[in-house]
Order: sequence, then C-alpha cells, then structure tokens
Amino acid sequence: MKENERLKALASFNMLDSPRERDFDEIAELTSRICETPIAVVNFIAEHRQFFKAEVGLGVRETPLDSSFCAKAILEQEFLLVPDATQDPRFACNPLVTGEPNLRFYAGALLKTAEGHAIGTLCVLDYQPRQLSQLQQDTLKVLARQVMRQLELRQALRERDEAQKQQAILNAEITHRMKNTLAMVQAIATQTLKSVQERDAVDALCRRIAAMGIAHDQLLQQDWMAASMMSVVRPMLELHGDDGRIATSGPDIELGPKTTLSLSLLLHELATNAAKHGALSVPGGKVDLSWTIDDEAGEPTLRMSWQESGGPMVSEPGRRSFGSLLIEMGLLGKGGVVKAWMPSGLVARFEARMADVQRR
Repeated sequence: MKENERLKALASFNMLDSPRERDFDEIAELTSRICETPIAVVNFIAEHRQFFKAEVGLGVRETPLDSSFCAKAILEQEFLLVPDATQDPRFACNPLVTGEPNLRFYAGALLKTAEGHAIGTLCVLDYQPRQLSQLQQDTLKVLARQVMRQLELRQALRERDEAQKQQAILNAEITHRMKNTLAMVQAIATQTLKSVQERDAVDALCRRIAAMGIAHDQLLQQDWMAASMMSVVRPMLELHGDDGRIATSGPDIELGPKTTLSLSLLLHELATNAAKHGALSVPGGKVDLSWTIDDEAGEPTLRMSWQESGGPMVSEPGRRSFGSLLIEMGLLGKGGVVKAWMPSGLVARFEARMADVQRR
C-alpha cells in the first residue's frame, strides 16, 4: 500500500516522460559543478524504471530499475552517500559497477513530498571513488529541496487552472439556469398579468427582470465577487445610447455584487424614463452620465451624475412610481440621491462610500 501511495504521489506531479526544461537542466548543471562530478541527475523512480527529468553526463532519459542506485536511495531518510560502490555490498554486484560505465561513487538527496513520499533524487555519480565535503552535501540537499519547490509550484498552478476550468463550467451552468429561471418568471408574470389594463406596468416589470438578468451575467463572469462599472453601463448604452446620445466618462472601477445589481436597476430606470418622458424621447435630446471618485473628505466616495438636456420640459411627477422608488434607493439601496427637474432636463446625483460600493 505504501508503494502505491508513493507512485500515486509521483504521478500527481505529471513529470514522467515530460520534455526537458531549462529550470531542471540548470539545477543538474549547477549540481555537477558544485560537487565536481561528471554526472548529475534529476531522477524520478517509477514502478519499473527511473526517468531522468534532467541529466549531465549520461545522454539518456531513462534506465531500468534493477540497476538503479536511486532505487536504493529512496529507502533512506534524506541522503545516501556511497564513496566506493565496490566496497558497498548493496552495489558491489551492480552491472553498472562491475561493467561499463564502471561507476564507483554515488551521492543522492531525496526528493520528498510534504507527506513524506520519496519520489526520486537529485544525485551525482563519478567513475572514481571519492567523498563530498560537508558544504557539497548540504548544497545537494538544498538543491533537492528546490527541485521539490518547482514541482509543488507547478502542481499548484495546474490545480488552480483545473479549478478555474471547473468554475467556468459551473458558472456557465448557473448562467444557463438563471436565464431559464428569469425567462420563466417573465412568462409567469406576463401570463398572470395578462388581464391588467396598464400594459406599461407589465412591460416595465419584464424589462426590470431582464435588467437583473444582465447584472447577474456580469457577476457570474467574476464568480459573483465583482463587476466593472463599464460592464454595467454598457448594456444601457446598447439599448439607449445609439448615435452617441448618451455620453459617459469616469474610471472603470470595480463594483461589489450589491452595487452591481442596484446600479443596473438604477440605470435601467433612468434610461427608460428618459426614453419615455425625458431627453431620449426626442431626436435632439442627450444624456451626460459621469462619475468620479472624490477623496476630499478623507474617505473615497463615488459620485455619479445623470444630466439630461435637449428634451421636453420636465417636472416632478405627481406620484411616486415603483421606478421612482428604485432611483431614490441610489447606488446601494440606501439613498444618497439628489434629483432636480431643471428646464434643461432631469439632473440626478448619487453618492456612496467606495468601501461600500466595492464591498464583496
């Protein structure tokens, strides 16, 4: 069972039969130079063979396991030093010692996972009996740990990429189901309210549901954590801003999920009202939508302005509709709104603390 766990740990790094890479080649080259040996290897011990991810002085990428020095090394705790293989009963009869290439010296530092599985070695070999200084031994161990850091980093990156792929699939499924749900809500609302005489109210409800769907799409693209200002403004521009009738200016800041939903509904109501009664209801009317971040009071604050011009004369409505209530709820559903019905058109100003705007 323990050997199965070791092989499973080795497979998790996806290194067997992988091409040479500079990061590992440089470690093998540096190890050879520091230890002053003709051979240095980054070696992984598989079930029936040893695979060389990087090597200096061998010229091959794998050899059978039955003649492997490293297969014995991984049975040690951390390090194996063999000054003269002909004098070591574990290796004296090894065909690589008794015949070509007549190896004599071996030193290997284990490549061990955080769980303690020895998956290979960083090792050096020589054709002559010899020793390594304490500094050389310590350096070999340190470089072996660096090989493991490389392996763990690559494994983490692969796991992150796979998690992101799975999240993207999940988000796509959530988006699909959300759209289906909202479409069903719209259908139910339309069917339930088909006898209502005020068709404008029914249409307004359906459009608000659609606006929520657009906001949900933007949030799903960022794992329900955030959306950008322009991703919220853009759908409103596509519906009402043809021929540059809506001018926008301001930084493309990040919005938290609550602000994304509130702002989507807010802009939808403003643009819808402008198209029905305000500046966008006539050919020459325009809207200026701008936002800035003000830090004068020592606390960053988002200030947004909606200013209509070139439209018909407007006045404050005699009654407060649901759309008016949505606008008065502001950027966060908490107010912070000032409206004025000027001769030139509606002017509405909104503000909220950036800490609240970007809260996740």
